[in-house]
Amino acid sequence: MRHIGLFALCALFAAVMLFTGCPGGTPDGGGREVLFWTFAQNNLDEWTAREAEIEAKMNVDMVMELVPQNGFIQKLQAVMTEGKGVPDVIEWMIENNRILNADPNKCFVHPLEKYTSASALYQKVPKGRTAWVTYGPHVYGLPHDVHPVVLIYNDSLWKEAGVDVAAIQNWDQFMQEAQKLIAKKEGGKPMHYALPSGDGGLGDTMWMIWQQTGAQILDKDGKPILTNDKFKAFVSKWLEWKATGVFTNWDWGNFGALLKNGTLASYTTPDWWVSQVNAAAEDGTYQWRVRDLPLYTGGNGSNTSSWGGSFLAIPKTVKDLDFMWKLVEYMQYGNPEVAVTRYETGGMLAPLPDAWSDPVFSQPDPRFGGQILGELQVACAKNAPEVNAGNIFWDVVGDFNEQYTEIASGKISVDEGLQAAQEQALQRLQ
Repeated sequence: MRHIGLFALCALFAAVMLFTGCPGGTPDGGGREVLFWTFAQNNLDEWTAREAEIEAKMNVDMVMELVPQNGFIQKLQAVMTEGKGVPDVIEWMIENNRILNADPNKCFVHPLEKYTSASALYQKVPKGRTAWVTYGPHVYGLPHDVHPVVLIYNDSLWKEAGVDVAAIQNWDQFMQEAQKLIAKKEGGKPMHYALPSGDGGLGDTMWMIWQQTGAQILDKDGKPILTNDKFKAFVSKWLEWKATGVFTNWDWGNFGALLKNGTLASYTTPDWWVSQVNAAAEDGTYQWRVRDLPLYTGGNGSNTSSWGGSFLAIPKTVKDLDFMWKLVEYMQYGNPEVAVTRYETGGMLAPLPDAWSDPVFSQPDPRFGGQILGELQVACAKNAPEVNAGNIFWDVVGDFNEQYTEIASGKISVDEGLQAAQEQALQRLQ
């Protein structure tokens, strides 16, 4: 076994004791077949690599299947209705999940709060992550990742413009200082931009900064509150920032090239998108640095956010819930070496705080002049903001985004757009 650090080994021993020390000894699946579905190839690769370990630990025969994302829900609904070929465990996406509901009778999967409330492992998962799978009083899933967001920036270009990004305290200051960055022009257009933005509403950069505002779009009961003062203020401020010209398009296919040629001088990023800077850092033309997010003035005090991710859940057709809970708990959180391997191979942070003191998270990162990215991401993960999720959350995001395009084009006011989105969202509750 590869060395994973003393603390991680201790945590692994503790995890083993957690399972073997419970009444009845080690959970035993009796050799049963367990059908597992996931939508993500990279996750399937990880699960497949652990298949023998999970089978030996839980005495099960794992059958792992990749189900295409675009047909996942339809297929799940079909097999649950038919009662044949239903998976015992699923891994599904947090964003636009469409399978969770505050009413367990309307949910595709079992509520798990009976188990999560008593799980020492689950209780260590950052609340900013568990909030995404908590609908009303019910917890439905086990998050696979944390995806803390940091700010990566071209230290060379910013300092050439007279700005030390490391010293910036809040986003208002960042946007003000960005005027110096975009002042250098060619053909009447800035040669360098401060941030990318898809400019479609709550997506990419706007999505990440919004989470710092504390401006919820659902209340704790899952009702839409799009017209609240905090959210209105954020939308208005975002449009002010947009008007200053600091944004360029979020170009998925060209992202790395825009960093490398200096067009894009900084970007907010979860762990899964950090690698876009690799080519630019290797090129060596510019020096790159990383930091936590500037604060949002009047926000929730968080210096980070999150974007993306998946979770494990147990379909409602499963009968032996007690055992299946033990299985998914072990799969997701029972082996701290997983967190080390995942970070070493893919740079992504698993929600296993007991492993975060492993040396792998304390290595200087040559892409950022020797800064320790892992320690920064761990610190940010602990401070991830909690977002009120609910039955219509992703629909409400869509309702706002539809109106945002009208607002941004000047066809309607912020007030008019938010009111229209609110009315549309309220109709979804009827």
